[in-house]
Amino acid sequence: MIRYFFVLFLLVVTTCLFSQQVDSSFHNYWYDSRVAYFKQLPKKKKPVIFFGDSITEWADWNELTGLGNVLNRGIAGDISFGLLGRVEEVIRHQPRQIFILIGTNDISKGIPAAHIIRTYKNIAVRIKKESPRTRLYIQSVLPINDSLINRQYYNGTNAAIVQLNKELKGLADKLQLSFVNVFESMVDHRQQLEKEYTYDGLHLSGKGYLQWVAYLKKHHFLLN
Repeated sequence: MIRYFFVLFLLVVTTCLFSQQVDSSFHNYWYDSRVAYFKQLPKKKKPVIFFGDSITEWADWNELTGLGNVLNRGIAGDISFGLLGRVEEVIRHQPRQIFILIGTNDISKGIPAAHIIRTYKNIAVRIKKESPRTRLYIQSVLPINDSLINRQYYNGTNAAIVQLNKELKGLADKLQLSFVNVFESMVDHRQQLEKEYTYDGLHLSGKGYLQWVAYLKKHHFLLN
C-alpha cells in the first residue's frame, strides 16, 4: 500500500513538473515582444481574427481573404499554452470570427495530445464565455512533407498530426464548434503536404495560402 501511494505521488509530481515546463516554454523574446505589441494596438470592432503560430503569422490575411477587417494574431514558434496565455488580447476585440490553428509546434516538442486538447478546450471555453457572439472555428493542423522537411528543425510526423486532428474534431463536436478540415485540401495522393504548397515541407508557399483560403470560402466559413 505504501509503495502504491509512493508511485502515485511520483506520477503526480512528474505530471506537474511537465506541465510547468510546457506552460512556460512558449515565453521567448519574439513571443513576449509580439504580445506587448498587440496589446498596445487599438481595439477593433468585430474583426475576423486568425490565431496561431508561424503558419498563421506569415500570411497577409487581408490580402488573401479580400476582407478589410482581419487581424493576424500568429506568433512564430507558439504552442497551445502560448495561445491560452494571450487569449485575453484576442477576446478584447469581441471578434466576429476566430480561426484557431495551433498544435504543429506542440507535436514537435513532444507535448502529449491530451495536454493539447485540454488547453484547446480551455481556450474555447474562455472565448465562448467572454465573447459569446464570436463564431469560433477549430482548424485542423496542416500536414507536412517528409521529403522536404529538415528533421533537425522539426520532429513531428503526419501520423501524429492525423491523430491530433481526430481528437480536435471530437473536441469541436463536443463543444458544438465548427471543425475546419484544411488538412484534406492540402495533401497529395501519399497524404503528404503538396509540394507546390510549401517551400520547406512545413511552412506554406503563396499557393498554399491561396488553397487554404479557397477551402474556407468554398465551405462558407468566411463571412462577408
